[in-house]
Amino acid sequence: MKKNEGVFYSIASSAGFGLMPIFAKLALNYGGNSITILMLRFMFAWLLILPILIYKKKSLALSKKQLLAVGLIGGVAYSSTTLILFLAYNYMSVGLATTIHFIYPISVTLIAIIFFKERIYKEKVLAIIISTIGIILLIYNGDIKLSFLGVFYSAFSGVLYSIYISSIEHSEAKNVDSFVLTFYISLISSFILLFSGLATNSISLNIDFRCYAAAFLIALISTVFAITFFQKAIAYIGSSNASILSTFEPLVSLIFGVIVFREVLSFKIILGCILILSSIIILTKAYVRQA
Repeated sequence: MKKNEGVFYSIASSAGFGLMPIFAKLALNYGGNSITILMLRFMFAWLLILPILIYKKKSLALSKKQLLAVGLIGGVAYSSTTLILFLAYNYMSVGLATTIHFIYPISVTLIAIIFFKERIYKEKVLAIIISTIGIILLIYNGDIKLSFLGVFYSAFSGVLYSIYISSIEHSEAKNVDSFVLTFYISLISSFILLFSGLATNSISLNIDFRCYAAAFLIALISTVFAITFFQKAIAYIGSSNASILSTFEPLVSLIFGVIVFREVLSFKIILGCILILSSIIILTKAYVRQA
């Protein structure tokens, strides 16, 4: 039963994450910059979660090991991942940047196999191969010129994200309640970005109200719900499987990128989407069969 829930949480979280680049692009268009938007995102997120924790009477107490793990995950891995990915949006389309970022399922799987001796089975291998081919088709679209900095930032964010995901499953953070973990990640990230922004004079709060609205939507949909659901997915089905299933995310980004920003949609992109969906179906069926 928990495997089915894990599949649901993974796909639901990927849909939430898939909307983030759309909201981010809107926020950038309305005058925000990367650090300001991310700082607002995480500030709004922990402010949204805190009343929930108080209402549910959740304890915020952490052991020293848990506090260290959460601090490193939230402060170093996650905030760096999101900031670098946002930088990529300045150099290429949101769909393409998100797609390149999706080297992380392969990276997470390799980490799980090499360092944590996770069992590999044929459905997982097939899903990785098919989704990788799909992602390559999405990247190498002849109608799009690739930016070196855009590709670098997107790929680097994917590597950092794989470290974040693996850390959740294989550190003391795994024993922390999902909402509490999201609260601390958001709280730590907001202050790190605030101090970084102030130090570099890149925080600008004199922005269009619509930028604040877009940042709030990122906080609610692509942070509170998406991160919490993804943590639950990792707990139920493991980091590598949750990562592979989350390849649904770039499809959401691409679809809304076409709808909102009229981004290019070619045959290769459509074929890439079909392959990624196929990989999700293969892995999901494998889990349903094992459940």
